[in-house]
Amino acid sequence: MAIAVASRDATAGARLRIVVTELAPPARVMRMHGGTIVALRELDAPLDARALAESVRARVSAAVGDPDLSVGFGGPKKGATGAHVAMLQAEQAVAIGRALNGGGGVTAFDDLGPYCFVLGRPEQDIRDFAERILGPLAEERHADLVKTLDAYLRLHGSLNAVARDLFLHRNTVRQRLRRISKLTGADLNDADARLVLQLALLGRRALERLTG
Repeated sequence: MAIAVASRDATAGARLRIVVTELAPPARVMRMHGGTIVALRELDAPLDARALAESVRARVSAAVGDPDLSVGFGGPKKGATGAHVAMLQAEQAVAIGRALNGGGGVTAFDDLGPYCFVLGRPEQDIRDFAERILGPLAEERHADLVKTLDAYLRLHGSLNAVARDLFLHRNTVRQRLRRISKLTGADLNDADARLVLQLALLGRRALERLTG
């Protein structure tokens, strides 16, 4: 399994590396950037991953004097490729968990709910997917259309609900939806097309939280 330990102090990485290595054997620190380090621990028997992560958070937090220290974990996964995925999951879990719930907590990758469907892969892959699905709609100048699409998907395609939510006239909503369909090439009456668009928007939100 992989454990990511993150401090809001971007200069804390080196200190965290030493403390994690000392307090969480046989974990090996694999990478470090800013105030986040990622450690990998090989398992020779099943264990309670959450309990281990919570123990690491409590001990490292006390050692470095940072009550807002956050921890994320991913895996366990098998093999070298699995280890890479677990580390990516742990990094994303700690970043998204902290963005959603604030500091001082422990987040498993599986705790991320629908975000799990777009995470677990490099950020560039997520960005490429969102841009491919949204097309020109991904451009900043279409922010109002993105907001309309998000409301349309969130409110199960109800024009009345979207109009009320965004304080728009129904005809304005219809016009925007036609523009959205033209820009993305998606048939908004098709359930599969709506699902793909929803995943693309979810990917954009995930990237905002990962880089925020």
